[in-house]
Amino acid sequence: MKVRQVYRPQAACVSPADSLRDAARKMRSSGQSCLPVLDGSSLTGIITERALVEAAASGVPPSQVSVADYSHDGSVTVSLEDDCVSAELKMLAIGCRNLPVMDCGRLVGTVSMRDVRLKAAALATAANRRDGWPYEPDPGVDAES
Repeated sequence: MKVRQVYRPQAACVSPADSLRDAARKMRSSGQSCLPVLDGSSLTGIITERALVEAAASGVPPSQVSVADYSHDGSVTVSLEDDCVSAELKMLAIGCRNLPVMDCGRLVGTVSMRDVRLKAAALATAANRRDGWPYEPDPGVDAES
């Protein structure tokens, strides 16, 4: 399975100078759990819900702190043609749950561990049903006899 099959096309991004409040509002309005951080057209990082929680727990005023202070490095990315297992291994290796997705050097979206696992589970369930699992007895057979 390829990243192309599970990624989320990007609708919203933030800049390093945006405030955490701006980032939180964009996450809420877009329904995204992470936002790529773009400086012009260059990917510089990614800001996640987890980073917003860290900032809130430390007591910083979200309107006075920039995204750059809490964003994670954006140098680890995946491409549309990468295998999902490779994407998952990258996320595990660096301890994150989201990665930017690039195509021909341009940001096209994000992929999350959840996206990958849900698609893998859906495919496995469909394959198992084709193979007759879970076992469903013949409706004409009494299970008690």
